[in-house]
Amino acid sequence: MPNSMNVQVKLGQTKSFTKKAQTKQKIFRTAIVLFQKEGYETTTMRMIAKEAKVSLGLTYYHFQSKEDLVLEFYKSSQKELIRQSEQFFKTTKDFKARYKFIITTQLELFTHHKKFLQVLARQAGDPTYPLSPFSSESESLREEAVGIIRHAMMSSNTKLREDLSKVLPDLLWMQQMGILFFWLSDPSKSFQNTKLMIHDSLDLTFKLIKLSNFPLFKNVMGPIFRMVRLAKFKS
Repeated sequence: MPNSMNVQVKLGQTKSFTKKAQTKQKIFRTAIVLFQKEGYETTTMRMIAKEAKVSLGLTYYHFQSKEDLVLEFYKSSQKELIRQSEQFFKTTKDFKARYKFIITTQLELFTHHKKFLQVLARQAGDPTYPLSPFSSESESLREEAVGIIRHAMMSSNTKLREDLSKVLPDLLWMQQMGILFFWLSDPSKSFQNTKLMIHDSLDLTFKLIKLSNFPLFKNVMGPIFRMVRLAKFKS
């Protein structure tokens, strides 16, 4: 009998956890739809609760603010990016192809949410803004994003100088952010300008990476390393 009771308790706990997870996911999905449809600034937590058909208190129980909902969006998007990247990395050892896949896949994941991401981008350069990619709140996401690039590099067939390999993932992440902001303001049909930007910037970047193996390039590596250290934000 005690064993039977333990099983019943565990089943009850599992059902309770599942229901909580489902409610949290419902609130999250509702919020993302409203952010895109009504606008991030216009949407309120009360509107999200009403649309999700849950109480306002329950909404705040799962997410303390709209910022928390956006951070959850970033986390879920990055989780999917990691999943797809891992699959793609199995098909090629070419670092440039892997890095391009990371960039283009991220943009594809963001495509249906461009409207509210444009609003968030207005304050992206302010590291005190919680949703900035340079904020302390987003540090774990930032390091994870750099980690995706580092993994793509370390497991590729590209041979790099040891000193360059230490800073290259950070440099490429900064480039990736630049392309993302360019895409957010790209008015061209089917984002042709962004596609051209990706092609040309990656072509130039990987030519410079090849040149870095030459002794003459050592003279410029010091300033590059210093710039990376200055650009990195620590909480």
